Amino acid sequence: MAKTVTLTIDGKQVTVPAGTLVLKAAKKLGIEIPVFCYHPKLDPLGACRMCMVEVETPRGNRMMTACTTVVADGMVVHTDTEKVADFRKANLAFLLTNHPLDCPICDKGGECVLQDNVYKYGDPHSQYVEPKHHKEKHKPISPTIILDQERCILCWRCLRYLDEWEDKPQLGRFQRGSNTVIDIYPDEGLTAKTSGNIIDLCPVGALTSRVSRFHYRPWELESTPSICTHCSLGCNLRIDVRTNEVRRVVGRDNELVNEQWLCDKGRFAFRYVHSPERVLTPLVRKDGRLEPATWDEALTLVAERLDAIAKEKGGKAVGGIGSAKLSNEANYLFQRLFRTLVRSNNIDYRDGADVAALPTGIPSIKSARQADVVMLVGLDPDEQMPVFNLFMKRGVRRNNATLILANPRKTELNRYNGPWLQYRPGTEVTLLNGLAMAMVAEMEKSGQGSKQGARVREWMSGYTPEKVADATGVSVEALKAAARALVEAQKPLVLYGPQVARGERGKSVAAALGNIAMLLGGPEHLGYMGLDANFQGARDVGLTPNMLPGYRPLDDADARRRLKQLWGEDVADEPGLTYDGMLKAAAEGSIAAMYVMGSDPASEKPAFKEALEKLDFLVVQDMLLTETAKLADVVLPASSYMESSGTFTNVERRVQMAPAALKPLGSSLPDWEILKALANRWPGVEESSGKKKGKKQKGHKPWRYNHTNDIFVEITKVVPMYAGFDREITLEGVQWSARAVESPVKLQPVEFDEPQPTEEFPLRLLADHLLYDGGSMFRLSEGVEELAVKPSVFVSPKLASSLGLEEGEKVNVVSPNGRITLPVAFDDGLREDTVFVPYSMEGAPVEALLDGDGFAFVRLEK
Repeated sequence: MAKTVTLTIDGKQVTVPAGTLVLKAAKKLGIEIPVFCYHPKLDPLGACRMCMVEVETPRGNRMMTACTTVVADGMVVHTDTEKVADFRKANLAFLLTNHPLDCPICDKGGECVLQDNVYKYGDPHSQYVEPKHHKEKHKPISPTIILDQERCILCWRCLRYLDEWEDKPQLGRFQRGSNTVIDIYPDEGLTAKTSGNIIDLCPVGALTSRVSRFHYRPWELESTPSICTHCSLGCNLRIDVRTNEVRRVVGRDNELVNEQWLCDKGRFAFRYVHSPERVLTPLVRKDGRLEPATWDEALTLVAERLDAIAKEKGGKAVGGIGSAKLSNEANYLFQRLFRTLVRSNNIDYRDGADVAALPTGIPSIKSARQADVVMLVGLDPDEQMPVFNLFMKRGVRRNNATLILANPRKTELNRYNGPWLQYRPGTEVTLLNGLAMAMVAEMEKSGQGSKQGARVREWMSGYTPEKVADATGVSVEALKAAARALVEAQKPLVLYGPQVARGERGKSVAAALGNIAMLLGGPEHLGYMGLDANFQGARDVGLTPNMLPGYRPLDDADARRRLKQLWGEDVADEPGLTYDGMLKAAAEGSIAAMYVMGSDPASEKPAFKEALEKLDFLVVQDMLLTETAKLADVVLPASSYMESSGTFTNVERRVQMAPAALKPLGSSLPDWEILKALANRWPGVEESSGKKKGKKQKGHKPWRYNHTNDIFVEITKVVPMYAGFDREITLEGVQWSARAVESPVKLQPVEFDEPQPTEEFPLRLLADHLLYDGGSMFRLSEGVEELAVKPSVFVSPKLASSLGLEEGEKVNVVSPNGRITLPVAFDDGLREDTVFVPYSMEGAPVEALLDGDGFAFVRLEK
């Protein structure tokens, strides 16, 4: 049992765990002690002296900082004496000597801790008559942050956050005495991907957002608790709105997800919602041009054409592409519409059924933070999930966790000690089989041999460390070190991402990772990290061609019967096509019509665009006139997630609410409302009265959803793991159990015929996602453009030298599948036989080079 101590504060006794700070003990009694430098997420410092209290000691009462003083049994503390009050007044007077009184124009005015403390504890009369010292004002220290040195009270919160969490001490203290300032280091910038958190941490207006500066007064804002949809972590945030315009986004506490942190994309990239490029009225193609139309005209045309094509050519001639960036409710209605009205299971989304993902995401964010060994395969959290990256760094620095990085490219996490398995792209199965064999050897060496280990040795005896090193480029020492760390771990966790999970190669990689998980003790040691905000929820609600909602097989008669009872319609039972499969079928002419919601396949590769151009009928439902929308026969303007309530399920299966913070702009509508209106215009739908000309009509049942809550309630009836969830999800969200779905992870032999380079195509192409990719969210969010990675092909300086390439020089990247043109950028963290091209580079889609497994060999041409 944990040791406790009892002390007295202002005459009241309180019992708290040993090691508690006086500040926290007082808070338990409801006693407020003012602070500036203290923050619960930062190490105590005691720099500002605002929290001084009187503590009785054998030598008399002493003034101590409540934020650094640990409680002791029998301690007596006074927080409201005359001496304490005088100390607070003097401290505040000292802080105000040079602080500018520009509250009327300061973004922090109205929520400033200095203002509050002066009002509560300060002296109403100032005796200071000397001129104030002036320091640098509105100084840009990054593309998104402004520093006003005159307002700074030297609490050090910003420095401590960058040091303790980001491990990037990019701000420092300069000068002395009253001339002391916080500033960036000479010739350096603030590059941490979560640097915007220092704005929230700043207790005054010294650090403000360049994106939101002077766009609001805090008391004028209407605030809505919501989540971020830029990645799958589902960070909690608050959307602040004035006059139906988003003015700022700030972090919101959720200890189970993001604590209170946001990455800079989540914080600053929101202006796209108000972009002039938004499509705000329905468009219908007339005489070859997209022209404005009414909702009734557009929806009637879509319903009649899709129904006619499905009846003439069969439902399998119609394809539906949804989006893992949209809500559970939108994707649920989308798959319902296709399975019942279109009578087709051709439904999927990018990186959906074409990816070998686990149905349960990762065990939990908490398990990743508490693991003593984490192996990341084909993942770069710094570039893909910066807040998760914070937790990885925190685990290494505070909990002595070991990171094993299996990635062809050096990542930020390579700074920390731990094996780096820098394999050649395309050799993942060999690497993982070799790692499994090395683990078995380590287990046998320490007397931990098992039947599972014996089976692995029988299946994979040919994967010796030397052969694996020769094939993958990973040294024998690194392979053995990784195996040793995994075997010795008490709480190991292996995580992988879509980079290594696509196509047939991905299936083999997932199976090989399953063997490693089983050697570690079971499926709970393996997790899949999809990158899009709702990749998990899209699968849960059935946006896949081979599974009904809740991961029920298409041939599950009981599940189909239940759906028919609820929906009032027969459910299509023929297996559908995947995302890639539908686009291939469109190119071949076997799919005649497609409905694309929230996706843009035409921008991904020329072949997809050509396939879409061959369709008889194309419908696009989106916020923007994307490359796909430009080809459409009908464009249905969708609202952003900020304009529509809905739920999203994050990477740890946590279902979270995203309430509407805005009214829909223009004539746009939330995705779910568009789908409901379309279903109710479908030929053969019953009239709302159920009668026509005095006779009861038989036909499709009208959809009667009035709010997303109605849809979510239905989802809880259809998706077993959501059963019992309330229609109003709490702010913390609700997590469904990983045990609700049978795990596919098992011990099995794995082989994969890995491709080899040729003289014509000697280089291996690494393609991966970057969160700061310069896509539409960045391009249309004013003020954050500089954060985006510039379109480039990244190569090692050694490779560039051997090919005679200069940095910045444009080259053709050519594969057997296509070519793109990009400028050269140097990357010291790449092998000489590997080049790296990120996804979503404007004008140069890397997908044009890849095969169905997300891989290719290439050459570089001047």
